Order: sequence, then C-alpha cells, then structure tokens
Amino acid sequence: MKVLIKDKVQKIPVGLEKYLGKGKMVLPSQATVMKELQNIPEGKLITIPVIRESIAEQFGVTTTCPKTCLKMLRNMMEEKSSGAYHVLNGKGELIASDLELQAELLTADGFDLDHSKRKPRVKDFKNFLPD
Repeated sequence: MKVLIKDKVQKIPVGLEKYLGKGKMVLPSQATVMKELQNIPEGKLITIPVIRESIAEQFGVTTTCPKTCLKMLRNMMEEKSSGAYHVLNGKGELIASDLELQAELLTADGFDLDHSKRKPRVKDFKNFLPD
C-alpha cells in the first residue's frame, strides 16, 4: 500500500457527497495522523470520527477521507509507541487489521473488552474519551 508522504486536499467526489458532504476533503499523511495520536491523554481512547473532525478543522475543509485515515491508522497499529491501538470506531469497536493484537495491547493497558459481538469493543468506551 502506498503511504501518503504529504497531505493532499481535493474536492469531494460527486459520488461521495451523499456521505461526506460537499466541498473539499483532506487525505491525511501518516505524519498528520501521528500528530493527532500524540494528543491522546494517558489512559484515554479516541475515535476515528474525532480524529477526522480535528484534521478537517486544521485544514479548513469539509471532512477527512475516512478510508485514507483508517489506512494510516492500520499502518501504525503494530508500532506500539504510535498509540494507534487507542483508536476505536464510533461504536467503540476495534479497528485494526489484526484485532487480536489491538485487543491484547488494550487489555495490557487495563481496558476491558466485550467479545460478544462480531467485532470486539471496549466496555464503556465513552468513559475513556477525552473531555
């Protein structure tokens, strides 16, 4: 997979306007996503929608490309120091390509996981989001 070296701003494709809105979107580089991860307080989690909103705000655009953002996060997942394993989807579910690895890292950090659904999720994840 090709990793973006620089952030790229482009018009939201017509076919995606229904989901992402009209205007422009940023395709974030790994460095931009990493900068967001460094803002996660100790013992806290963050969701992809929060990261996307923050990045879009920084660039003054309508949104951040969800697919590119997820790819960048998954690329960083194995690098424990990146903190990418602290990122969940909007429902509190794990997002890694290797769900077992993300579950293991989160459990080691003291988070309880619910494995009763198709995708594991952090129990009471909203209690661990920054204020």
